[in-house]
Amino acid sequence: MEGIVSQFAGTYREWAPHSSLRSHVRCLWINDLSLSRSQSLQVVPDGCVDIVWNGTTLSVAGPDTQPILACIPRGTIVVGARFHPGAASAWLGQPLNEIVNVRVPLAEFWRDDATRFLDQAATGRNAQQVAEDLGALLVGRLATAGLANPQIAFLRQAAGDNCVPAGISHHRLAAHIGLSERTLRRRCLDAFGYGFKTLDRVLRFQRFFSLASRRENHNLAYIAACAGYADHAHMTREVRRMSSVTASEFIAQIQGQAQVPVQLPLADSFKTIAAENV
Repeated sequence: MEGIVSQFAGTYREWAPHSSLRSHVRCLWINDLSLSRSQSLQVVPDGCVDIVWNGTTLSVAGPDTQPILACIPRGTIVVGARFHPGAASAWLGQPLNEIVNVRVPLAEFWRDDATRFLDQAATGRNAQQVAEDLGALLVGRLATAGLANPQIAFLRQAAGDNCVPAGISHHRLAAHIGLSERTLRRRCLDAFGYGFKTLDRVLRFQRFFSLASRRENHNLAYIAACAGYADHAHMTREVRRMSSVTASEFIAQIQGQAQVPVQLPLADSFKTIAAENV
């Protein structure tokens, strides 16, 4: 096992952003790694793009199609903002297929705002204050991003709610929102970073993540069926592909962190975000 899944490595918490941001931004979050036993963390795909501050740098992360190994010094407190799948493209001003599986300095997109944020964070502000600053930065740029795209929101929901192993066909999706299949694929590449089938696979993995994180759910066949996998073997292949560990190892990580309070990032249809505003 190359590293602990990031949300299991520290004390992770998240909360809802300002109400004006909620159609774009899923949550703000802090991961306190002060007590982490490992410096090697696995960041697993969730369909989202995050803005991440690690104490020294401010970067854009994702979207990912594979686990990303991050080496973070012990004691680091990481702060972030997580966009809904498909939402970040309008904020960054470029198609997301150009930044799949990579980390890019935020200054490449928001040069002056990123510089001001880093200057302010360097004045000794604590993690909660930095999170508040990040939320304020997003509120300040909301007019530039514009309204959330309803077609993208529909595609996100369709993938998040799709528990049928056979999946939703491109033809049905395209017809429903009045696009050709080619245009649908291009729209998905721009907004999500990859096609709808990959989005469906990523959010299916997040359904597994949600179910496996409930300590009463340790029956792998049951989890496979509820998450929408064709069978246990299908789940085993996909979970390893998305996380580099087996489903059993994934659950063992959760059990091994029983004393660490975590609130996990889940697909929209399974997620409950604390009603706490910045």
